[in-house]
Amino acid sequence: MPSLFVPKKVAGLLVPVFAMRRHEDMGIGDTLGVKESIDFCAAHHFAVLQLLPVHETVGDHSPYNPISSRALSPAYLTLNPDLVPGLTKEIIDRLAPEAWLAQLREGPVKHLSVHSLKLLILMEAYQSFTGLESNSSDLAEDFARFEEHAASWLPGYTLFRILVEEYDGNAHWEQWRPEHHSFAQAEQWFATHPEHAHLAQKRRGFAFIQWVAWRQWRDVRSYADSKNIRLMGEMSFGVSKNSADAWLSPELFDREWSMGTRPVSYFDTNKDSERWGQNWGLPPYRWENHRSEGFQWVRERVQSEAQFFHICRLDHLRGYFRGYMFPWQGGAQHAEFATLNEEEAKLKTQGLLPRFVPGPDDDETAAQMNDLQGREIISVMQEAAGQMGLVAELMGMMPDYMRQALDDLQMPNLTFPLLEKDDSGHLLHQNHFRVLSLVSYGNHDHAPLAATYARFREPPREPSGDLANLLAFARWEGAPPAELNSELLSSLQKSLFETPCLLAVLMCTDLIGTAQRFNLPGSYGSLTWCERMELPWQDMERHPLYGPRIQEAEKWLIHTGRA
Repeated sequence: MPSLFVPKKVAGLLVPVFAMRRHEDMGIGDTLGVKESIDFCAAHHFAVLQLLPVHETVGDHSPYNPISSRALSPAYLTLNPDLVPGLTKEIIDRLAPEAWLAQLREGPVKHLSVHSLKLLILMEAYQSFTGLESNSSDLAEDFARFEEHAASWLPGYTLFRILVEEYDGNAHWEQWRPEHHSFAQAEQWFATHPEHAHLAQKRRGFAFIQWVAWRQWRDVRSYADSKNIRLMGEMSFGVSKNSADAWLSPELFDREWSMGTRPVSYFDTNKDSERWGQNWGLPPYRWENHRSEGFQWVRERVQSEAQFFHICRLDHLRGYFRGYMFPWQGGAQHAEFATLNEEEAKLKTQGLLPRFVPGPDDDETAAQMNDLQGREIISVMQEAAGQMGLVAELMGMMPDYMRQALDDLQMPNLTFPLLEKDDSGHLLHQNHFRVLSLVSYGNHDHAPLAATYARFREPPREPSGDLANLLAFARWEGAPPAELNSELLSSLQKSLFETPCLLAVLMCTDLIGTAQRFNLPGSYGSLTWCERMELPWQDMERHPLYGPRIQEAEKWLIHTGRA
């Protein structure tokens, strides 16, 4: 039987790690910031802290486009001498003077600067650690145990990272020289390289960084246990086409097509996604090859998440039933196709158009195939998860077979109250909400309540019941305020907590009523995924506006029996 993701009705808080802020961070949230968020949750009766994926990215810093399904992001590590073996204050002062850190802390995340700085400091710490290794047998033994524990993925990942460095940060491995296109060939190149000793030292440095990450995130898990807080991580649906996984096991991925979604009405997206939908630029899975090896890659991926998290959100669960695939790549190429109609697109793709695989849900035979595939893969993940609870990122309208599969597999999913409507467009009463679900007004892909309300208040281009629906769900009486004020925010929080759903989650922006947005679906580039919280939690609690709003949410949380 699947693990129950929460034992009773509770509340959670969603905070992306990169968005967390503490006074001594390096311009991005880190594991110590996660601990401070755990403290905040414990102090205000939130039982679950929800995060976004925490795996390593290069170039594109979307958490949903990792270069490894297993390697943790160095950017989220706390660079404190007590938490990084070999790290000294001298290294930090030399490589990260306070004046620069103050600059990095201001405003949004400067991904390119922050990521390169942290890698540089961690590599220096490794050099220092190698000198201390013989004098600290316990740490050396722990490092060796980690390397043995991670033997199924670490050697391939570290060689891949060496090659990314060899190509000046370019992870597009299909653009590398032929001798680097496979692990076996690259190992031969590595073994005979004139600077083998130097490269071997650097390669082990990448292993060292993953050991540090493993230690810090295991410590975060233990800290959450001590505070009786459940950590919810997330497993992105795909991995980058330019990932260590696709390089090591190309047979598991279809590199000719690109995954995404067809146009959907319940997301506001960038203009490039309106014509054809979102194109994520991720390689689809070749499930027949995963099946032939017993879904080992999937099993190990889920088991890896279970080391760090009590609950794991499964991104884009629809995609395990059937994938929506594009015959062109994402990013700039998708933007080019956004201006074309079907006939113009066919001329560029030899007649191919986006399609569902195995097939569309409105075809009865295809729907049966989709159902069988989804149930098979989800069952594998549930078995691999062990005691870790799983939550499906699946909400709104769905085919009957998907809804039935969720019930049969006892899989919690998402409920977004403002998307739960009847055929006439009116909101469903909360009594119709699925109990076994996570209810929230939105996640990282959605505008927060403050921005959503402002958009609903704009003069409509066509009649819309969105504002009326929002006010009705909040049981708001009287004229709508000019902007989302504390009173309406409080009513919306109360209504969310009153739903029958087991887990009610507020995004951090919807806790304090700010309009910051973490992602606009379909967008890409260095300026995405970089918004941060305005203040550390301790300062939020004392803030003249945010402090009372936090207290108000806590009051309703207790009043509705979620404490």
